[in-house]
Amino acid sequence: MSRPTTSLVSRLLAAAGLDLGIAVRHVVLNVVAGSVLLPRPLRRLVYLLAGVDARTSNVFPGVRLTGTALSLGEQTFLNHDCYLDVGKGRIDIGARCHLAPAVMVLTATHDLAAADRRAERYLTTTIEDDVWLGARATVLPGVTIGRGCVVAAGAVVTEDCAPGGLYAGVPARRVRDLAPAAPSAPSEAVLAGGRA
Repeated sequence: MSRPTTSLVSRLLAAAGLDLGIAVRHVVLNVVAGSVLLPRPLRRLVYLLAGVDARTSNVFPGVRLTGTALSLGEQTFLNHDCYLDVGKGRIDIGARCHLAPAVMVLTATHDLAAADRRAERYLTTTIEDDVWLGARATVLPGVTIGRGCVVAAGAVVTEDCAPGGLYAGVPARRVRDLAPAAPSAPSEAVLAGGRA
């Protein structure tokens, strides 16, 4: 084989290997673990075996993960159809957080300064303890949402959210301060792995 042909074959094999890895990860994390037929405790076990730091079983079917660089705190709840972009970035979600249906948390971004590398920046997105993200809220890469925040349905979080606030809009802005939560014991439903 000529040198250009060998180079082409090498690139094709490398691309095929990458695609195969993505396909296997998708089958394990989204087809098997995301199935409505898999009980939540078994879903958590699949996530743990795949390398996800899942300290909760409250992940409902249809949640889509693009990788395993994910930490889910105790008693955190992910509703149906959430999308967590952890292919190359990282997402840390604290304890007692609630993500409503179709929430999107992203880590991949674009570097507008370098024309030849527009989509090769991956950040850590952090959601601290006791946060509630409303239905279809979007959290952009590298953002930190502070403890005790509520993000309204449909909001797009483009920058850090200071603790204890209600954020709404596109882009999300703090619309009011929230009273700090009183310490309380977890409900029996949460302790049993059910909805609060």
